[in-house]
Parts: sequence; C-alpha cells; structure tokens
Amino acid sequence: MSALKKQLHSYWETLAGDRLELVAEDTPSLPLFIRDRYQVFSARLFGRKSFLAIEKEGWETGSPAEYRKHSDTLNLLLHEPVVLVLPLLPSYARNRMVQMSTPFIVPGSQTFIPTSLIDLRERFPQPKGKQRHTLSPAAQCTVLYHLLRQPLAEIPLKEIAHHVQYSPMMMTKVKDELEAAGICKIVRRNRSIVLDFPISGRALWEQLMPFLTSPVKKTRWVQWPCPIPSAVPAGISALSRLSIINDDRLPTYALTLRAFQHSLEHGKYVGCPDAETAAARIEVWSYDPRLLSGAPPATVDTLSLYLSLRDSPDERVQQQLEHLIGEVRW
Repeated sequence: MSALKKQLHSYWETLAGDRLELVAEDTPSLPLFIRDRYQVFSARLFGRKSFLAIEKEGWETGSPAEYRKHSDTLNLLLHEPVVLVLPLLPSYARNRMVQMSTPFIVPGSQTFIPTSLIDLRERFPQPKGKQRHTLSPAAQCTVLYHLLRQPLAEIPLKEIAHHVQYSPMMMTKVKDELEAAGICKIVRRNRSIVLDFPISGRALWEQLMPFLTSPVKKTRWVQWPCPIPSAVPAGISALSRLSIINDDRLPTYALTLRAFQHSLEHGKYVGCPDAETAAARIEVWSYDPRLLSGAPPATVDTLSLYLSLRDSPDERVQQQLEHLIGEVRW
C-alpha cells in the first residue's frame, strides 16, 4: 500500500467517521498519461459510488489547470464522479481548484467534494473581480533571469528553482503566475514540468513590461565606514557607471531585506533620519540583486535598474535608460 493511500485511509476515518473501502479498478480505456500518473479506485462516499484517482509517487505538483484537465478526462471516461487524491496542494492552488469546482482530497489537511464535504483547514480569500496585474517578486526575478542570465525553457522546474534560489513550492506558484499572464506555457516532459516561452528577447521584454514593477521596496539612509560586500551599486550610482550621467552626492546601493537587517543588527552601519547626515542611500529590494548581476556584480542588472528608475521625472535619466535598454544583448 502506498504512503498516500495509507494517509487517505486514516484521514477519511477521522474526518467522516467511517472506514473507507477502496476497490482497485482496471481502467484500460484511460489515456496512458492518466494511467501513468494515477491509480484509480472505486469507493462509496456518503452512500454514493465515486472514483478516487490517487496520484502516484514521484510527480511534481501540477497546476490547477492541469488537474482540472485530468479531472475532466476521468469524469468523461468513467461516467461517475471522480475525486483527485493528491499528496500536496498549496493554498493558492487549492483556492483555484475550488473556484473551478475540481474535487480533491489532500489527506491530513484538505478536502473539497462539492455538495458532500468541504474541509479546508487554512483560511484563504476569494476576492471577486480582483486579479493580480503585476508579477510577484519571485516570478519577476525568474523571468528576468531567463532574459539576462540563462534561458530557462525546457529545464525541469526543480532545476529552475535551484538556479533562481527559490523553493520548489514557490516555483510551482511562479509557473502558475507566468502561465496565467500568458508569458509562457506549461509543458510536461516525462515526469518533469518545463516552461515554454513562445517569444524571446526584446519581444518578451516588451510583453512583460505591464506586469513588471520596481524591485525597490523601501529606501533607507545609513552611515558606514565603507560599503559592505553584499551591497550592489544601484539607482543613479549604477546608471552613472553604465552611461554618461553623473552620480548623486550620496551613492546608492541595493540589498535584500535580510541582508539589510543582518548588517544593521551586527553594526556594519547605523541608520540616519535623513540624507543630510547619511553616507549612503540603501534600496531594499524584493529579490536578491546579486542573482541577476553575475559575480562579482559591478552594478545591479540592467533590466531591474530600468524598472527602479523608469518613473524618474528627470529627462536625462529617461534618455540614458532608453539607451541602456537599446544596448542589451538579448
């Protein structure tokens, strides 16, 4: 008996107060990709015959759209209600599955069987008429990495997570975001999920522009004897190194929030109330500026720099930014 099947038995008895009797089904009529991924059982759920499609071990978590497609295929061919039994389902994916009325069970935590049983342990919002119009920092960082550092198409999602230094669960969310925005398509290669970008280079950058935001979360002024090693020249300081524009009186550097707080706590610098008494301006970024810049980073990457300064009212800055984008080797 698989670990997931054992978990299902225990969970169902606790949840419904009834022992779950599973009967293995012979399903030669199902497509091969469904038979490879799921083992199908019949059972009586609340007095009604249903099918349970238990996901086999070794598969990466699919997108809500992918699970919906599997559910539709199973319902069409088995002519009975089908519930997907999954080992893991992040809350954002669960929210979408509920919206699409896709029945599922995640033993030990979550159940959604419309008209029969709903057990969603975590609270989650269901905003009406609101959609994300910009990418999350992780999604933005990933697609900029694809443009600047290394093409991520046809690379398994787990490898992409390693490259961009996010968790596999976060990368599952990222792929859903990019797919929902129409930036890429999700393709399965054997047991791995890969990203397929229909366009590339400057054309992709232009498509991305409405979804991208400044990486700068907040700015702070500090006093320090010298820049700390993890600080990367940013803002006008970076633009002055990459163009003919002059630097500001105060140099600007970028840090992640974790690096900023760590250095502050260890006395690498002290905060200042304003620019008059400061030695430097710190931009706290929503993703690691060093990841996209290479090593050692001379400045923050060109595309993130553009995004951080594109709202500047200074016409000279705008001219140099446009020149900078024109110099990018897509």
